[in-house]
Amino acid sequence: MADEEDVALSAFDSFCQGVQHGRFPHLDDRHNLWSILITLTQQKAFDLAKYQSRQKRKGVGESALFGPDGSDSVDGMANVPSPQPSPDFAAQVAEECKRLLELLGDDNLRTVAVMKMEGYTVPEIAYRLGCVTRTVERRLEAIRAIWAPETKP
Repeated sequence: MADEEDVALSAFDSFCQGVQHGRFPHLDDRHNLWSILITLTQQKAFDLAKYQSRQKRKGVGESALFGPDGSDSVDGMANVPSPQPSPDFAAQVAEECKRLLELLGDDNLRTVAVMKMEGYTVPEIAYRLGCVTRTVERRLEAIRAIWAPETKP
């Protein structure tokens, strides 16, 4: 049975893979970042709820998002939050980001990770840090290697 932490990790994994494959070209500022993270997390939560409420899964009763017949319940999907993060969700994401950043164990890696999450390109990060782009790319590879076991669904 999956829970909210699994949803958050899966969303973060999808985000990291999406960035790696260039699927998010508009990461110009932190507002775009929040919008993407929230959208991914909402979609993952929606998919999980739908998956767990399928007849094959022998879901019991009405889930928070779907009625017993699998249709949108009156109280369920109408309560999906707005694109703005709730204080609880923002705190949860901040806590998870802090945990993942602490796993890096190196201030140089943390700086690169934060700048990348803020939407800076590799050349922009290299310029701001006063290094070559290959250094930033190596650090991003190290970050992905450290975080890979943490983001498996």
